[in-house]
Amino acid sequence: MRTTQGKVFSVLCFVLLVMVIALPSAAQQTQENTLDEVLLRGVLRVGAMLDWPPGGYRDEKGQPAGLFVDLAERMAKDLGVKLEIVETAGANRIPALVAKRVDVCIAGLTITPERAKVVHFSIPMERGAMVAMVPSKSAIKQFSDLKGKTAGTVRGTTPEIGYLEFYEKWKKENPNTKYISYDSNADQLLALKQGKVDAICENDIWFNDVIKKNPGQFRMVGPPYYYEWCGLAVRKGDQIWLNWINTWLWDLMVRGDLEKIYKKSGFPYWPVTPAYVK
Repeated sequence: MRTTQGKVFSVLCFVLLVMVIALPSAAQQTQENTLDEVLLRGVLRVGAMLDWPPGGYRDEKGQPAGLFVDLAERMAKDLGVKLEIVETAGANRIPALVAKRVDVCIAGLTITPERAKVVHFSIPMERGAMVAMVPSKSAIKQFSDLKGKTAGTVRGTTPEIGYLEFYEKWKKENPNTKYISYDSNADQLLALKQGKVDAICENDIWFNDVIKKNPGQFRMVGPPYYYEWCGLAVRKGDQIWLNWINTWLWDLMVRGDLEKIYKKSGFPYWPVTPAYVK
């Protein structure tokens, strides 16, 4: 009897041991691996904003262009696959990624702890400052003058989140303080041109491009109310894909190719690089 019980116990221990060993393998098999999916599909789907020059826009032929597109083209080339640009408005960048409509988001997505709960970010690859832009003849001279005014923002973006911190305070002090949340930067800019808002809040890089293309019409007002670091984004848990992207980005930085891509698009280059990289 004891011998039989001993054999049963030994068998149970063996089965448990096999299960413990198999668990990591099973987890690895179920882990998302977009890198393999892209290589197998032969197409890289990149989510990019095309209403935010010089980051992303459509050229005179209606084709996607700008920094986001140039980076996407280089990534597809280095992967040895074709590229599909999926136009994604600012408010839809993370939803498009989570819904698996795109493989990676290259669209000026600011790195924040709150967003990092939903997606995984690459190493930082661009930075900027949030300010307001007003018509040239506006009486607004500095950012704090937006108290009592109507500001235009883009839904779910960092410029909006940063502005709302001031809005909550200003609203208590002056009930006339308002804001309108738009779906895209194009809608936001149109609202300012039509006089529906007194100012719009966004990244100074985009504002510089808008002012350059509309001479004498607009000016920026500060000081900056928020500073940002941006990165590429992948789905949460997609670690193998994220590892490849980080390695790829770092290699571009060290080789000096990333700077060339930035300069080609007219985008300011403020790198995150080690001291030995000139």
